[in-house]
Amino acid sequence: MTVAEIQPERETRYLHNMKRLIVLTSLATFACSSNNGGSPTDPVVDPVGTSPRLTIEWDGHRVDWGAPERLVATIADAPAGSTVEWRSLDDFYLGQPVVLGIGSEITTAALKPGTTRVEAVLSSGDQEIARHSVSVAVDYRESWNVRLEGRLVLAAGTVGDVWVENDHAFLARRIAGGISIVALNGAPREVGRFNATGLFTQDVKVANGIAYVSHEGATHPNSVTIVDVSDPTQPILLSAIPRTETAGAHNLWVDGSRLYIASPSGTRGIHAYDVSTPAAPRPLGTLSSTNGTAHDIHARDGVVYGSYLGIRDGEFSELVVATDADAGLVPLAFHTYQGAFTHSSWLTEDGQFLYVADEIINAPIRIYDVSNPAAPVLVATYQPRVGTIPHQLAIVDGERAYLAHYKHGVEVIDTTDPLTPELIGFYDTFAGHQADPGGAPNLVSLAHEKDEQSIYDGAWGVHWTADGRFVVSDMATGLFVFSYTPDS
Repeated sequence: MTVAEIQPERETRYLHNMKRLIVLTSLATFACSSNNGGSPTDPVVDPVGTSPRLTIEWDGHRVDWGAPERLVATIADAPAGSTVEWRSLDDFYLGQPVVLGIGSEITTAALKPGTTRVEAVLSSGDQEIARHSVSVAVDYRESWNVRLEGRLVLAAGTVGDVWVENDHAFLARRIAGGISIVALNGAPREVGRFNATGLFTQDVKVANGIAYVSHEGATHPNSVTIVDVSDPTQPILLSAIPRTETAGAHNLWVDGSRLYIASPSGTRGIHAYDVSTPAAPRPLGTLSSTNGTAHDIHARDGVVYGSYLGIRDGEFSELVVATDADAGLVPLAFHTYQGAFTHSSWLTEDGQFLYVADEIINAPIRIYDVSNPAAPVLVATYQPRVGTIPHQLAIVDGERAYLAHYKHGVEVIDTTDPLTPELIGFYDTFAGHQADPGGAPNLVSLAHEKDEQSIYDGAWGVHWTADGRFVVSDMATGLFVFSYTPDS
């Protein structure tokens, strides 16, 4: 009997339905075995015949939530050019089983608490030639490799995004309005507060002691309020951008002397302002979409990446790339992909790769090569833990990223190799036994069986401190301060 090992190549392509990433693989001398030494727990299903054959060796032992234990495929007589795709049969993304990975093995890291049927499918071209499934039981745990350093409890519904500067967290306060300024030296505590009647603040960005405070809705005359927070205990109003210029602000970004505003109402575009003089912001231009509404922005060195949600069901979301010039925003690329919900993005430290999060249950993080911003190329994906929605991802340096993951809390991700991110820690800020009901083909379904609350709850935003800690804003409970503690 001959055995071959499938070794994934870096080259990638999208399938015509754009619902999963297939990494092309080639065949070499292959010998796969399991670390567990057991036998398969489920029978082999071979739709073609007795050869080739595919098995997953798994002894059925229980694993801890997030544990990266390997599932390895053993293949006999596989034809050249074959690929193995791994799927969770009990979780759904866009009406399909969740694709956990491609290649000769995956880990159990993404599986939710409870029991999940994991399937490996061997294909050659578009033809499926063998498959095998096993059941993996996962035990819930509240955290892994992450230590809680402090917490500030705030009322449910009053917490939005968070930003950190000079050992202070600036926390958007949503229905409570404005921002809270929280000292992070010692126990986290509010030391300053800025608010105005009618403010509904989802986002705040801070640069060089200046805070840009968003407002979304019709209850306040300004879309952005600009505040001097150089003394965090005494914030001082400097200026504002009226809603007559920009109808509303959902998200903000600051890149040097530029302020970018994602305005989902009115123009539905991204507005650029010169804020070299914060007391006198000057409008520069608007980046509109072909079919979406602006939701978020990431910018660096004058290149702007705009996340645009689809306006109506069935329409494509869009990643819009532009350059910023004194004459305004100049579009470089309008990149759409079917069935997604383009929510947020973040560049790697070297600027070569852009991580894009879609606000859909069980959606993967898409990784684009943007070395040529005018032609972004999808090169890899990362599958977070399934069972809820990835929200905001922030890449700290060339080694680590953090993912605010709604009802799964926060993930710590190793990005040393930016094309193969790995889960290395997490903390469940929305604690409790968690599981997606599964089986539902909807774009959105309840993320936890323990309650009937919306899936849009839990960890919203994440940022980091200069001393290596990180902070998470949780919509239900307030602000958390954490440290990554390997082997804890």
